[in-house]
Amino acid sequence: MKPLLKLLSGVFICIFLIQLQSCSKDSPASLIAMDVLVIPGQSTTGLFWDKPVSLEADLSYRVYVADKLVVADIRSLSYSLTDLMPETAYSGRVEAWHSGEKIAEGSFSFTTLANLAPLTFKIREIGAGSTKLSLKWDAADDPEGMAVVYDIILSNEIVLSGLETTECEIENLLPAKVYTGKVVARDVNGKHISADFKIMTQDADQGTLFHRFIKFEGREREYAWYLPPVYGELPLVIHLHGANGNAWTEIQGNYFNYMANREQFIHLMPQSLLGTYNGETIYQWNAHDIFSWNDVHFLNQIIDEMAARFPLDLSRVYITGMSNGGFMTYYALQKMQDRIAAIAPISGLISTNIFVNYSIQRPIPLCYMHGSADQIVNINGSPSAADIIEFWAQQDQISTPPVVTQLPDLHPEDMSTVTLSTYTGFVPDAEILYYRIEGGGHSIPGIEPYANQDINAYDEIWKFFKRHSYPAHSQPGDWKK
Repeated sequence: MKPLLKLLSGVFICIFLIQLQSCSKDSPASLIAMDVLVIPGQSTTGLFWDKPVSLEADLSYRVYVADKLVVADIRSLSYSLTDLMPETAYSGRVEAWHSGEKIAEGSFSFTTLANLAPLTFKIREIGAGSTKLSLKWDAADDPEGMAVVYDIILSNEIVLSGLETTECEIENLLPAKVYTGKVVARDVNGKHISADFKIMTQDADQGTLFHRFIKFEGREREYAWYLPPVYGELPLVIHLHGANGNAWTEIQGNYFNYMANREQFIHLMPQSLLGTYNGETIYQWNAHDIFSWNDVHFLNQIIDEMAARFPLDLSRVYITGMSNGGFMTYYALQKMQDRIAAIAPISGLISTNIFVNYSIQRPIPLCYMHGSADQIVNINGSPSAADIIEFWAQQDQISTPPVVTQLPDLHPEDMSTVTLSTYTGFVPDAEILYYRIEGGGHSIPGIEPYANQDINAYDEIWKFFKRHSYPAHSQPGDWKK
């Protein structure tokens, strides 16, 4: 009997071992461990894993979240969980199966990211008529790649909602009224960010005032312009502010706007950049060629942009400017002789370093105003106003002496008078008007209250401008060649 007992005992041990082996196949302790890489997002999370064993046959995989089967029989080594809630904790596992048996398993856990608002964006253009407002802005990118729509809030009320474009118009506004508002960018979950604006509508029957922001040569630049209400092919008057000036502030209610309505031209005011000169950091033009930016390129660019947008008469592009803007008027003309028909600087000279190599290649009309008592830009600087006029007369090939006229002293209380010297040559563009404001300071005659009131500088300048054109002008974009 002993051999039989040994045989039976061996059979039972084998059965036990087989059963134990069979049980161990379903036991987590015997499964191959898998590493699962998790890349969480806000509503979508990526799962990635490696093939757990080196088998010729393909493996299939199952993904569970909170013990709930999400997907089965997938053959790839990755899967994306979608439609998740932001800022929520999740856990689960990935199982590897072969021939109907689970051979490996890896667990994972993660917390989805917060739903972030769209990224900061900028309003690029504001236009204000008497009863209408127009807006253009950059697209606001969403960190999670969600769709972004826009709402327009005006005076604390939503006037437009769910816009899918980056521009709009708002009508039925009141004339001469200040409006504050926001462009709100929001994602599908309502997360939002906004860009503020403030604008004043024009008086009734007036044109449209625009404020535009552009990225140019690596810098944020801006300019403003006034468009008259009735227009065909229009001249362009570029008006350069003085040191530390603000084009957007100065163009609102500017007398040139009134003239633009009456005479039908576009009044354009660009904005300078912050620069340090003589120990002072202020907004100023690079009229002395000492800064790293190129204001001449900027002026060329905005002429091109205006020409692409409106029917400009490119033979009638003019530049005027006060003080630092006057310096820039002279400097820009030297670099832009193929585009500018005439210039009219006020209380500005030519920098000494620029004047050394200054030249003009054709007769160019000049209207120049300067106060003899100017204590900011000395009329007797180097070069002096007289030096510039003499140089210009030579360049314009004017050989006859000027006609000197003492203009009527209409306002004795301003303690100043105007002496006009008129130079004319053999061609119409060989014309120089030099208004010397005797006793006048650093001011614009007839425009600023403390200035000489015997003339209106802007009236005189426009009367001068409209006598001149330059049909042989270059075309937009030629300056880039």
